[in-house]
Amino acid sequence: MSKKKETVAPLTRWQYFFKVLYHNAAATTEFTYNKHIYRKSDELQAIEQQSARINYVLLLALIVMFLLTSRYQNVWAVVIYFLLVIVGQIIRYLMLPKDIRAHLTDTGRKTR
Repeated sequence: MSKKKETVAPLTRWQYFFKVLYHNAAATTEFTYNKHIYRKSDELQAIEQQSARINYVLLLALIVMFLLTSRYQNVWAVVIYFLLVIVGQIIRYLMLPKDIRAHLTDTGRKTR
């Protein structure tokens, strides 16, 4: 039997956003997509550092929300926190350049 090739969509800003959503993208200078390793531009790294700051603010808001809801047992703190997270993630997404491929250089290396 032959192996089926994976069909992978071309890299877009949306896909890049979700690929780096759950880890600190500013900690690395390389990005892997579809088994290709890309080097990030300095501008993209600066954007990711600002994005990391937003994540730290959201983490602080999570702690404050937990303390407020445990102390006052009010659901509005949770609702406000969810709205804050949505706004924070939208800001992070809009900070990324529209043409993400212009900020990535193919290193010619692949992952296994």
